[in-house]
Amino acid sequence: MPSPAELHAQAKDLLLAGDTAGGISDLKAYLDAEPDDESAWLELGAAYASLGGHWIQACDALRAAVDLDGTLVDARLAYARALLEIKRPDDAAFQLLQAAKVAPDDARVLKELGIVFYGKRLHDKAVVWLSKAIEIAPDDARAHFALGLAYEARRDMGGAVAAYREAVRRDPAFGSARSTLADALASMGEHEGAVAELEALLTIDRSNEQAAHNRDVLLHALDEMKKHRLIGRGQQELEASALITEGGFRKKGPVPGEGPGLTVRYAAPLVEIYASFAVDHAIDTLLLVLTDPDRAAKSEDDTFKVTVIAEDGHREPVSFATAVSLTFLREALGCPMTQASAIYARLLGGEATLTWGSATLAWDSVPRPDKPGEPRHGIRVSRGA
Repeated sequence: MPSPAELHAQAKDLLLAGDTAGGISDLKAYLDAEPDDESAWLELGAAYASLGGHWIQACDALRAAVDLDGTLVDARLAYARALLEIKRPDDAAFQLLQAAKVAPDDARVLKELGIVFYGKRLHDKAVVWLSKAIEIAPDDARAHFALGLAYEARRDMGGAVAAYREAVRRDPAFGSARSTLADALASMGEHEGAVAELEALLTIDRSNEQAAHNRDVLLHALDEMKKHRLIGRGQQELEASALITEGGFRKKGPVPGEGPGLTVRYAAPLVEIYASFAVDHAIDTLLLVLTDPDRAAKSEDDTFKVTVIAEDGHREPVSFATAVSLTFLREALGCPMTQASAIYARLLGGEATLTWGSATLAWDSVPRPDKPGEPRHGIRVSRGA
């Protein structure tokens, strides 16, 4: 009859040869004789995990390894993964936190912690741990991808896109990162960038029908957006737009020195629009300014009839300042009101400049017509290249 050491060696040989069932049988026989061998318990747990569907047995073996030696980081890491498979995320997080105390510079542990917290919808914690993992292992594309998911979950699309881009840069063949980046860019209205990512994905995976379909949908949406947006169109289309007609704007004539080409000012109560035209007579930029921002913010919107959906699902009216800004963005960019709302939120959130569908948006100023020394501030939308 083989000795315990021979049983252990035989079990390892069987596992290496792909005979998992035989390896497990010999490991169990070995552990009957040597129950205090934490490494063998880890091997047994890993063997059960490799079979799939044997997660309870894997957890039992890995718990024994951890109980014998709490400093065995690989055991805690494997135990946490097995606990996730049996829907015990809190226990998995505990094991990973203990592992992080033992090995604070182990990027694997930090990444797993971030992923566990993401699964528990603790997105701020997920960002913290994933960022720590990336500091230690910056080439881990999947850590960057997971960080992007965490950022997106907490509605930080700028951070999400940056993380997805980094994942793709670290691993250009990472298809899930490319498709998710394309989705994020499309949701922000950056259709050209989304199409570029899908094209890159299709060079890697030519049989990806979903990517091809999404690309075609985006190309069609891009064509439709360009047809209906005010930027790039003419003065006649501007003056026939809902923005000008519903807003009751009146043309006040050209503005000297506002830009290199012709600039026309339109005015309505509490608001003005400056339209700058290029040499081809197409609108190059549109600038919306509130002439009395405080009053506009306090006034109810009875002009554009814009409503937003509150957190409880009910629709509620907005102020005139918000209504005219959203209408301006919708008309200038040719985008749905939901997209206009998202863009407006990004601007109010502190983004000084952003792009949407090849157009550039930024906060800008213009001199007050009757008092040139006093600037008025607003949102400028400029035509892209």
